[in-house]
Amino acid sequence: MEQTKPSFMRTIFGMMMNPAAALEGALSSRWYLGPLVSALAFGLFFIQTGLDLYKTGQKEVNFVLFSAGVGLAYGLVVIPIIGAILWVILKAVKTDKNLPQTVSAFCLSYSGALIYGVLGLIFSLALGWKTSVAFGVSGVLWAIGPMIVTIRDLTGGKNALSVPLATLVGALVLISWSFFGNL
Repeated sequence: MEQTKPSFMRTIFGMMMNPAAALEGALSSRWYLGPLVSALAFGLFFIQTGLDLYKTGQKEVNFVLFSAGVGLAYGLVVIPIIGAILWVILKAVKTDKNLPQTVSAFCLSYSGALIYGVLGLIFSLALGWKTSVAFGVSGVLWAIGPMIVTIRDLTGGKNALSVPLATLVGALVLISWSFFGNL
């Protein structure tokens, strides 16, 4: 029987709701999905930050576009680099996953942030809300759960490593975002 690959949207929602099952089905030959998800998630998160700062008169409209570009770059470059650093750490505990699998799985952990980013942008544009904290930060926090499951899967079930690593990464992402918002 031929096995079909899950669709892109199914992978995103699956990673948000059941990361372990999504990891098994999506990553083998479509490694590029992960960085795409994180790029879009952070692009939407950062554009909301730019919109919020524009709405309060703290930044000009060109900062909104700059924010979107920085967010896309952050999700496409910084998040995969963090995933690669994570792979090096996981190699020390004998993970059997290769670098592309690890980076892709790590980036896919931000599927929830992508959903929150879409919703936040809708609420920001349609209702004029300031959404970067309510939706953007919530999306990044939502990603910690799938990240824990991802790291646990990559380490063969070692919770003692997955919880602190996911918490550290989540904190670093939020701290770097706060620095961006204060530029």
